[in-house]
Amino acid sequence: MERSDLLKHAKAKAAKYCAGRERSPKQVLDKCQAWELTEEEALELLQQLVHERFVDEHRFARAFCHDKFEFNQWGKIRIRQELSRHQVSESAMSEGLTAISDERYEQVLQDLASRKWESLHREENDWVRKQKTMAYLMRKGFEMSLVSSITDQLPHTNS
Repeated sequence: MERSDLLKHAKAKAAKYCAGRERSPKQVLDKCQAWELTEEEALELLQQLVHERFVDEHRFARAFCHDKFEFNQWGKIRIRQELSRHQVSESAMSEGLTAISDERYEQVLQDLASRKWESLHREENDWVRKQKTMAYLMRKGFEMSLVSSITDQLPHTNS
């Protein structure tokens, strides 16, 4: 296959890849390089896709933040870490994270804490129960200050 045909074919494949769902520029670049394009060709193709609005870092960050929060119930710390893996800019990250409402964020955290607390009902010691609940919420990527505040409000049965 001639190089120009390869580039046309790669552009069509990349457009289809991006049309399926939001993709980060890094994902598109990695995919193009997997199709045996040089780094220079892949970057040029990425620029074309950005220009044609197939790829938009800010749109990707907003969708990623929304989906990971609503469906995976991740906290902002975890979401930020994952966006960093996608090499998303700080401005795009901030824009995506601020789209999560504070009220909804606290409600999800409260619900997760309550469910985890209840799931540990066999644990006799409330201190251990609280520590396990806090560890769970921290792994989900919620901020320590919020986790501490929410777990302090959980009902205690013994000391």
